[in-house]
Amino acid sequence: MLSCNDKSLKISELDLLDFNQASILKNDIKKTLLISGFDTALYKKNDTIEIIEYNRSGKIKNVWRKSFMYSIYEEYEYDSLNLEKQKIFFTDFKAIFNFRYEFDSDSLILYKYYTTPSIGISKQDILKPAAIFKFKNHGKIKESSQFQNNDHGKGKKRITKYNYDTKLNILSTKEILYEPNDNDDSSLSSNAITDYYYSNKKLDSTLTTISWIDRENQKQSYTRKVVYNQKGLALKAITMDSLIIYYRHIK
Repeated sequence: MLSCNDKSLKISELDLLDFNQASILKNDIKKTLLISGFDTALYKKNDTIEIIEYNRSGKIKNVWRKSFMYSIYEEYEYDSLNLEKQKIFFTDFKAIFNFRYEFDSDSLILYKYYTTPSIGISKQDILKPAAIFKFKNHGKIKESSQFQNNDHGKGKKRITKYNYDTKLNILSTKEILYEPNDNDDSSLSSNAITDYYYSNKKLDSTLTTISWIDRENQKQSYTRKVVYNQKGLALKAITMDSLIIYYRHIK
């Protein structure tokens, strides 16, 4: 970990707004199961379609999810500041991504770089930031750009902007633009806008609208709502007002 001479905020004071980590840690959750509430060609109602396990800090340790051709498995490791230092992506092969960080305390920008070994990352890519996180003066994140790091190598690039309620100083909306990977001709640009709803400053639900332009140049979209309990844990996700995924949290 490299750091410039910091005059305002320390790297440990940066807030990446990981609501899930805070709730998982506070409630001592070890594992979360996502269970289908409907039948599809891929799985049946009551099937477990995703399993998420957490480390002692409440960060995601590994994820298994059911996919069309084969299951997807991801493993994560973190440094002493809980920043991701390694991601291993398994499908029909294994892709390893390793990272290091540099923090510019004058501009409040955190840079994330690839290190070797990393699948599909050229020598030129290693010299360029794999992700850039920009923060406000009080430490909350305001913008980021990073890659998915999946079976397409770097994968799609996500550009995220965070908007806050100026009176309550809490996150109000998050806007994500997904840019296609140059190596994936079938990939299209898309965006997701998430609105955050609170009850007494506690997260109550989120509503995300995902939009894209299809091959016929027609705009398509759908919505996904996630409902949380009083402990801040996700209860269910509802897509297009009818397709439900239930969350089961295990201590």
